[in-house]
Amino acid sequence: MFVIQNQTQPGEIQNALRDLMRDGVESIRVCSAYMTRKGGELLYDEIMRSSPNGDQDAVSKTIVASLDYGTTEPQALEYWWGIPGSHILVAGADLLERGNLNPKVAFHPKVYAFGRPNGTVGSLTGSANLTSRGLTINCEAAWCVLEHISHDEVDAAWRSITQGTTPLTQNLLDRYRSLRERTISGRPARETQPVPKPEIGQMGDYQPFGEAAADPDQYGRMWIQARQLQGGAGTQLELPRGSHRFFGATQIPAEADQVVHLGEPTLTSGQTIWTERPLTWHPNNQMERINLPSIAMGGYDYGNSLILFRRLGEGRFELQVHPWDSDSCRAFVEASRMANLLFRVGRNSNRLYGLLS
Repeated sequence: MFVIQNQTQPGEIQNALRDLMRDGVESIRVCSAYMTRKGGELLYDEIMRSSPNGDQDAVSKTIVASLDYGTTEPQALEYWWGIPGSHILVAGADLLERGNLNPKVAFHPKVYAFGRPNGTVGSLTGSANLTSRGLTINCEAAWCVLEHISHDEVDAAWRSITQGTTPLTQNLLDRYRSLRERTISGRPARETQPVPKPEIGQMGDYQPFGEAAADPDQYGRMWIQARQLQGGAGTQLELPRGSHRFFGATQIPAEADQVVHLGEPTLTSGQTIWTERPLTWHPNNQMERINLPSIAMGGYDYGNSLILFRRLGEGRFELQVHPWDSDSCRAFVEASRMANLLFRVGRNSNRLYGLLS
């Protein structure tokens, strides 16, 4: 299937990579012309949540990047090098001998291949580098193959792609860092720069969601700004009234004067599935509330974050949690703003709420 990502459809490459690992992952092979540490962290977080029995160290990880133009961050190579089970290769080692990071022939492939416990291989091939921008807001196109690909076919392609690459060594990394600092210092590539902050403006510029005409049931993703969640375990997220429609939950009785149980959406993240997560309505503040999985249950620390629910079908929703000032968060907030789907959680709230296709 085609995967298209742009500023109004952010994070679609990340979603495709998550889908490829949804049935678990035993090995990954990533060949990306350019890499950043933040891009690596985004991918590794999903590897950790999708590894068999939570043992990410047992997942074989082969990472290939180029030194061309000095775009790949040395910190990205160091990051993967420090992760157990990783094998790092680089293209363009000969550039260090020449003292110039401008290649005669550029190394430019972007291939992501995932071996699964059931013996199948899934892949994504396209334009997206393993950078934060490549996984969030860049205009990217890719072809994602979720079903079985023959191991022999993948192995043959991989051998051709990585021909001429060199295993990373400390000496090679030190020389690359030194040459990069001398030649591109002060003019970093746009690919390595943070995602711009969203143009939010004043909170009063945004309508409370409960008074908006938007129907969350018509959208594939719904997110909520979270500061400090409610409840003794700090896992109860207050939602604006009407959010239950996103989950396909029971309607709220018009004259309800007590807590109403609206449903129990199935939430997933990687290999973890949570059921019995109550979605309720509370008459005291006219708000809805969902009980999220705690850290002890394999959930997240939800403080000061953007909590996103992604519709998977059949009553299942993927749970994503992104730090509020992260590149992914910035991308989602700005996309909702551009689509006029950015709201306040409630009339007296200073939290934001958004919908995405």
